[in-house]
Amino acid sequence: TCPSLSDSRCSSMDQKTPENSSRASSPSCSDYENFPMVPTLETSYLARAGKNEFLNLVPDIEEMRPGSVVSKKGFLSFMEPRSNSWVKHFVVVRRPYVFIYNSDKDPVERGVLNLSTAQVEYSEDQQAMLKTPNTFAVCTKHRGILLQANNEKDMNDWLYAFNPLLAGTIRSKLARRRSGLMKN
Repeated sequence: TCPSLSDSRCSSMDQKTPENSSRASSPSCSDYENFPMVPTLETSYLARAGKNEFLNLVPDIEEMRPGSVVSKKGFLSFMEPRSNSWVKHFVVVRRPYVFIYNSDKDPVERGVLNLSTAQVEYSEDQQAMLKTPNTFAVCTKHRGILLQANNEKDMNDWLYAFNPLLAGTIRSKLARRRSGLMKN
């Protein structure tokens, strides 16, 4: 657990015990006594971070390494939100991440999606409403991304790479629908 930087815990941080000094710790309160107090409204939030007014943000860091197995790679079209036009990007799925490049020769990742925190959505109603075939969406905490594959088989392959459970559900629905049509 991270020690709090509030004044109420300063006295406990000043004490250097073998247990405290063996762990990584924040600087003691005496280190910050020489900083002048800054009026709250006159400076920006981030500018106050180095002063006596500390940010109350504690990072939650979890290291997740992408798998060495490439589930799928190829081109997908991304809907650009400002222009409402489709732009092709080269995409590599290495679960739990999706790496986005401008082209297959691009050495720099232009974007990364974490599939463990994103939601993949597919709906035939959505495709009908958009009047655009072979589309699906990826929703993150910060935004939604509309993607389009080249054809239906390619879209199913991408869906399987992004979310195997969703792709299996969609395939079973399609198979039931086709078997129902054959019986009639």
